[in-house]
Amino acid sequence: MQKNQSFSNDNKATLYVLATPIGNLTEISDRLKETISLVDAIFCEDTRVSSKILNHLGIKKSLYSAYENKENEAAKQIISFLKNNQSVALMSDAGYPGISDPGNKIIQQVIENNYPIVVINGPCALIQSVVASGMDTSHFYFYGFLDPRSAKRKKELQSLVSFENTIVFYQSPHKLLETLQDMLEVLGDRKICLCRELTKKFEEYIRGTISEIIEISDTLKGEMVIVVEGNKTKEVEIDKTLIELIDIKIKQGLTKNEAIKEVAKAYNVSKNELYNFYHKGE
Repeated sequence: MQKNQSFSNDNKATLYVLATPIGNLTEISDRLKETISLVDAIFCEDTRVSSKILNHLGIKKSLYSAYENKENEAAKQIISFLKNNQSVALMSDAGYPGISDPGNKIIQQVIENNYPIVVINGPCALIQSVVASGMDTSHFYFYGFLDPRSAKRKKELQSLVSFENTIVFYQSPHKLLETLQDMLEVLGDRKICLCRELTKKFEEYIRGTISEIIEISDTLKGEMVIVVEGNKTKEVEIDKTLIELIDIKIKQGLTKNEAIKEVAKAYNVSKNELYNFYHKGE
């Protein structure tokens, strides 16, 4: 068992995990500024980005790289500082280290070496987006970034098809259209809220169905968060009756996929589940 009492720790050897602004530097808290002033070294995802924050604060500190492929090496350096009774800060480019950003491996290794962790809270794109989406927040699931490759992305989405709670994804602008198209194909035309340019001058929340937002996707730029409603499909048993209806529609001239789509919509069942059930009987 290990205890980490953040506010009663007299030992200087502490790793401070700093949540940094996600766009608006005025969201820097007094506590964040004070912590940056006091630590002996700062490890960050990108030294160029973190130096802008320090310049904004008028603080000079030694910056060390801790980007994704360098986490294990950075962890060793951090532990070396801590062994010398020096305090260290860990920063990502925006938001919380370890949340779809480097940092988790470092934090784990610091804990394994019995040094305390103190998190300095700040802006979080995940929480801001969920709250602003207007969707059910009683339970939600944070997925983070989907795989950039369509085949793997579809498999990931398929694993979430029956999930009933709100789902949150981080999204880069370069794959937005492809991601939305895969979501439409796998999840169906659900309600979503696309959140972009958070805390910046052109902050925007776009609410609608996936198909509606696909139509304007080529006009959207910046880092984004996509909040997707959970599966609201009522439980309807998929049985041979529905299979027979699909066969009838195929005989009437519809393609197999068109027939499955129509029956799924008419009986309010998952198109993907009905598709899989139909093909099991072939």
